[in-house]
Amino acid sequence: MIVLASKSPRRKEILKDLGYDFIVCPAKKDEVFDLSLGLDEALKKVAESKAKEVREFFSDSIIISADTIVCLDQKILGKPKSKEDAIKTLNALSNRRHQVKTGVCVIYKNQTFLHVETTDVYFKKLTEQDIISYVNSGKCMDKAGSYGIQECDFVDHIEGDYTNVVGLPKYVVESIMKDVAL
Repeated sequence: MIVLASKSPRRKEILKDLGYDFIVCPAKKDEVFDLSLGLDEALKKVAESKAKEVREFFSDSIIISADTIVCLDQKILGKPKSKEDAIKTLNALSNRRHQVKTGVCVIYKNQTFLHVETTDVYFKKLTEQDIISYVNSGKCMDKAGSYGIQECDFVDHIEGDYTNVVGLPKYVVESIMKDVAL
């Protein structure tokens, strides 16, 4: 059995598109980033912590967890705390390159696979109206960086994996799942 340790509908959709049958059991602990480790290592630790928490309930299952962050100038842009925060974040991203990083952890029995995927995202120059309209839609409030690539027209282009920006790099998951000894 495969267990997705996330409540993200986007991760659920990507895993379903890969053809896996799975159940969802989100981790409940708060995410704690130990930035003394560096961004990639801290992200791996968060993903691993989620997988280990869920593994306690499904010890014979394959556990898949992930955590995605948006970084601008090496600073993590989390989920917005308010509409004003979302507007500020989107203004900062306008006409700039930023990175989306997803830490992926797959645990099965005594095997742990960890990976961080990084995608460069280049935003168009956004108008104030673009930003306010999107923020008022409410779609930005549960997303790191205050946007969902699949639901806005802010991106000029990306370098890397589109599904990573959505929240789960499918090629990484496919590759790891081939290595999992069943």
